[in-house]
Amino acid sequence: MGAPEMKAKIKEIIANVTNIDPAEIGDSTSFTQELGLDSLSLLEIGVDVDYEFKLELPEERMRGLDSVDQTLALVEERLEERLREKSMQQAEVA
Repeated sequence: MGAPEMKAKIKEIIANVTNIDPAEIGDSTSFTQELGLDSLSLLEIGVDVDYEFKLELPEERMRGLDSVDQTLALVEERLEERLREKSMQQAEVA
């Protein structure tokens, strides 16, 4: 899945939690300032993103995310980490 698809999926998750049309959620729209999301909504989005992309992230890494762009960056970073971890495990087995 490429960045555009991941971004669309993140917006879909936000829309499901907030009932906001995904088309109204800009890439840099502030979750707290512009969308008015509270900590419970942010936690729900974080959990849903974690589950969707199978990130297995500790909750503290999700804190502070305040836009689709920031969320996408974290997803891409974690997927890269997981890929490196998998490669290292395979190298250890070989």
